[in-house]
Amino acid sequence: MAGKKVKDHPKDEMVQDDRLQAIVLTDSFQTRFMPLSYDKPRCLLPLANVPLLEYTLEFLAKAPVKEVYLVCSAHASLISEYIEASKWNLPWSPFKVFTIMSPEARSVGDAMRDLDNKGVITGDFVLMSGDAVTNLDFDKFWDFHKKVHAKDKDHIVTTCLSKATQFHRTRAFQPACFILDKSDNRCLYYQEIPLPSSKLKTSVEIDPDLLEGVDEFVLRNDLIDCRIDICSPLVPAIFQENFDYQMLRSDFVKGVLSSDLLRKHVYAYITEEYAARVESWQSYDSISQDFIGRWCYPLVLDSNLMPDQTYSYESSHIYKEQGVVLAQSCKIGKCTAIGSRTKVGESALVENCVIGRNCYIGSGAIIRDSHIWDNTIIGNNSVINHSIIASDTKLGTNVVLNDGCIIGFNVVIEDGKELPRGVRINGTPVKNLEDNGFGLSEDEQPEEAPKNTDLEIAFEFCGSKGRGYLYEDPLSEDELDSPIGEEMISGLSHRLDEVYLSDNSISSVTKSKKKRTMSTNSVYTDREDDPTEYEDEEDFGIEGVATVKRAIENNHDLDTALLELNTLRMSLNVSYHDVRTVTVIALLDRVYHFIATQTLGPKDATNKVFARWGPMFRREAFDPEEYIDLMDVLMEQVVLQDLEKRDLILFSAFNTLYDSDILEEEIIYSWWAHVSKDPKFDDVKKVVAKWVEWLQEADEESSDEEEEEEESEDENDNEVGSEDDR
Repeated sequence: MAGKKVKDHPKDEMVQDDRLQAIVLTDSFQTRFMPLSYDKPRCLLPLANVPLLEYTLEFLAKAPVKEVYLVCSAHASLISEYIEASKWNLPWSPFKVFTIMSPEARSVGDAMRDLDNKGVITGDFVLMSGDAVTNLDFDKFWDFHKKVHAKDKDHIVTTCLSKATQFHRTRAFQPACFILDKSDNRCLYYQEIPLPSSKLKTSVEIDPDLLEGVDEFVLRNDLIDCRIDICSPLVPAIFQENFDYQMLRSDFVKGVLSSDLLRKHVYAYITEEYAARVESWQSYDSISQDFIGRWCYPLVLDSNLMPDQTYSYESSHIYKEQGVVLAQSCKIGKCTAIGSRTKVGESALVENCVIGRNCYIGSGAIIRDSHIWDNTIIGNNSVINHSIIASDTKLGTNVVLNDGCIIGFNVVIEDGKELPRGVRINGTPVKNLEDNGFGLSEDEQPEEAPKNTDLEIAFEFCGSKGRGYLYEDPLSEDELDSPIGEEMISGLSHRLDEVYLSDNSISSVTKSKKKRTMSTNSVYTDREDDPTEYEDEEDFGIEGVATVKRAIENNHDLDTALLELNTLRMSLNVSYHDVRTVTVIALLDRVYHFIATQTLGPKDATNKVFARWGPMFRREAFDPEEYIDLMDVLMEQVVLQDLEKRDLILFSAFNTLYDSDILEEEIIYSWWAHVSKDPKFDDVKKVVAKWVEWLQEADEESSDEEEEEEESEDENDNEVGSEDDR
């Protein structure tokens, strides 16, 4: 809806002083971080063992900000207590921090109207969320804002946008399209666009009148909106005059740009520095990896943001605090941080993880791609895969957490329990969100809030002596109607269809690289292990998958797809093995897309994709050995991509290629002869084993029938010959 023209405001008559203020929204006004945000404010949840709010305040400390106002809705008292005990409340803090209680606010618009009523804004101010992680050079951002403001009297907002490649981990979580005036980056139009994983078509509809007087414009969907803005004091007043403005971008920015009454302008400051918001569990996971990988340099873990931290940096992006106890036989893999007083037992494996303080990792435990917060106990031989475990949680021995599990505070899980993918367990029952105001703590809840006594301990997941309550995410109406596919980003799990291509997927098609020792002031990131070796293979791994995916999405014919892929192969001088590998990865990506969007089941999805695109392999493999290699690659990638029902997907792929006369029986038998006894892939070979056995039996029966027919024909010939003799 077009905004109303703002009336003359008392602030317009004020002489603005030079004090730059900052407004930090500590609440996201969403439920994506439930159930953990039910017990603790989202801005105080740890990212790489540092509370999220600290990253925002560290950024503001490098800006000429003199006053910081924390707008608090849920858990306001906890945030206030945290600030009072923090370094930001000390006399030498670079700015004064004020806490504004806004318990009735349910959106950004409500918070801005409350600020306008309180009259705290005296000049230009920084508006951002308490979940931003950035190494942005604020001085350049501030200079750009002042230059634009001096030139354009209708300028009210400068928003910071970070350029990102197609494969950037955080780009796809809340994608949007900006239409900008090419001459000065004035924003002409804004629109949120669907996630790649959604079934919605992407289109941008703009009123041609908005382009009047613009010589040339650019349409940008390659920008990460970190929600860091510099605003004029008119912004709260515009919110006040337009009560239907609730969201900052989809309501306010879009409304201002579309309004023929307001006639105010928004400009974009585009940077190549790191800037992202922790807006979901997926972005939490990705930004944590980026931070550990030193993408935000010089903001790194070993800069020890908290006064009592003692992190030191080692090669392969391993960080350890003082007092860490590691058993001699344990293994600490790359991209791992371990807090002080944590103990890791014998033969345990920890890789690509963040482990908090005072944790105990039992002997033989395996923890990969996970986040373990303070004071957590993980029993012997437990397996944790791509999960989050909050503080003060205890897991027994032989516990298995599958991909995407989120375990809340104070949960106890008994020995031998296995939690399926994506389960969320909390230590306290989560009451109706409408009743508790998006996560107000117990002392902040209104007296009339009803007690939910229906919830029972999830004995199925925690055991008879365990403690924990199952949390199921009730998407709000706003989230269900969201054009960006909210249901796909509210959990921790994500796959290839939800981000363009993950690092794990890329690395699976590249050769292993030699690593060099790096100093603590290195700007080298985890995505650049050694830039001098195997660059061609890595480039082909990325570009090759993208080429095949583009052909599938645009429904190119096979000749065009193969021509593009072969041209890329020759330009980078890679083998046909690499070509087969990227093709397999792209096809499996498409299979998962159909499964994740519930368009098709695993079998039908695999049959559809491999029947249409499987013929590409006829021009990627040319002898029996290469077809056997194709089957090896397909089996390995099904395992590496960690698809559900992997055995059924592998069988369906092989069977479709067999029905299409791409795989011959002799090749299948030769391949099976050397993999059937290999225990490495036993869990994906079960259905394939029965299929190969069926082929062999059918082949034998066919041979027997042919022999019988030949014998019958010989007998008939003999009988005819005898009659002729008579």
